[in-house]
Amino acid sequence: MLSKAPLRDALIGAVAPLASIAYRERPRVRVVSFHDTPIEREREFYDRMRWLADRHAVVSLADAAQGKGLDADGLNLVLTFDDGLKEHHTVAAGVLDALGLPATFFVPTGALDLVGKQAAEFSRSGLGRSRTFEFMSSVDVHELAAHRSFAIGGHTFSHCDLGGAADFDVELVAPRRVLEEITGHPVRWFAYPFGSPTHVSASAVTAIRSAGYEAAFTIVPSFWSRNSDPFLLGRDALSVDDSRAVWSGFLRGGYDALSALKYHGPLGKVRSELHGQRR
Repeated sequence: MLSKAPLRDALIGAVAPLASIAYRERPRVRVVSFHDTPIEREREFYDRMRWLADRHAVVSLADAAQGKGLDADGLNLVLTFDDGLKEHHTVAAGVLDALGLPATFFVPTGALDLVGKQAAEFSRSGLGRSRTFEFMSSVDVHELAAHRSFAIGGHTFSHCDLGGAADFDVELVAPRRVLEEITGHPVRWFAYPFGSPTHVSASAVTAIRSAGYEAAFTIVPSFWSRNSDPFLLGRDALSVDDSRAVWSGFLRGGYDALSALKYHGPLGKVRSELHGQRR
């Protein structure tokens, strides 16, 4: 019997050709989320980024939002990196710069400048990871923001679950202000920690909008449609642990329908509550 992951990947591969044909809106845009980019896999990460760039138009988040300079016939990809990891500065940014690829880095401000035991604790209690990470410094974030092809986005203060109760002033308003002070640029974009609809709430969507963000991203695979709620946009969570065939399946929309079925309940609840608020 196939284990859960290979069965999922087989389904994605089988559905992808049909999904790619069925999605008729043009231009086509998808946003990709990455997390770990460890130094020992830098060459592999470089090869994967080059593979993406050879096959698709890699565009900035701002250009995708504005519909500016997009490939009308092919697939346009936006690259994003979550959690403010040090390796995003030391590994990912160098690879992207070498290939001339734009990206957005979503940074939880509570992780900034943490080292040693504090970094280990944030890795465990904030990110929910068993691996201990190093995190970017304020200087690292400033350097990324100064790059012509990179942007910084919000990711809360503590990397908290926004599906439950949260202090929105602490988790949404203050972090945006901190990042703008560090970067000297408006912080326009937000990504939900953990990213599934169970980690999103209608009250959080309202607070994100009120905090001044222009769009917010889940990790629910989908194309970026003109009809999408700008505060419930989807992303494909990809890893170099996955095969290129799996990446291709995701990017062609192979997991979209399965994901929609999986998250129909919680995502529908958020949308229904938002609709009720706006009436």
